[in-house]
Amino acid sequence: MQTKSLILTLAAGAALSACAAPELERLEDEPASTERFTLPQTRRTHPAIDGCQRFLVALREGRFETAYRHLSSDTRKALALKAQAVGWQGEDILRLSKIPISQDITQAAPFDAVTTFALPTIETLQLLATPSAGGSMVEQRLRLKGKDGKTRELTMRFEGLAWRIHNPELTATQN
Repeated sequence: MQTKSLILTLAAGAALSACAAPELERLEDEPASTERFTLPQTRRTHPAIDGCQRFLVALREGRFETAYRHLSSDTRKALALKAQAVGWQGEDILRLSKIPISQDITQAAPFDAVTTFALPTIETLQLLATPSAGGSMVEQRLRLKGKDGKTRELTMRFEGLAWRIHNPELTATQN
C-alpha cells in the first residue's frame, strides 16, 4: 500500500513539474512529442521587446542596478558622467529620481526614468522597420503605445548578448 501511494505521489509530482516547466521555442523537425513543452514561433516575444519589459519591471520593483544594466553602454556612460559631477554612481540617478545639472549637488533636476526611456503605462509594444545602424551596432526600433493613447519610439541595442535601451538624446548631451 505504501509503495502504491509513493508511486502516485511521484507521478503527480512529475506531472506538476512538467506543467511548470518553461516553454521553449519550437524548432524545425522536432518530434510531435515535444509540442506540449514548446511554443510555436508565432507566440514568442521578440527579444528587443523582452529587454524593454525587463527594464521597466526592474524599475517598478526598485531594482535600480538591474535597470541600469538594461541600458546601452553609451546611455550608461552619459548617466555616469552626469552622476560623477556630484560623486554619485550612474544608477543613483535612477534610484534618487534626480539628475545633476551642475557640480553643486543641490542643483539636481527631477528625473523620471520611466518617462525618459519609455511610457508610464504601456498597452502595446510594436517592432518597427529599423534601418541599418551601420558599423558594428545592431539596433531595433520599438513603438510603445500607452493606455492614454500616447506613443513613443525608442531604440534597443544588442550589446553583451542582451537587448538594451539606447537613448540617443541623452548620449548626445555628453559630447
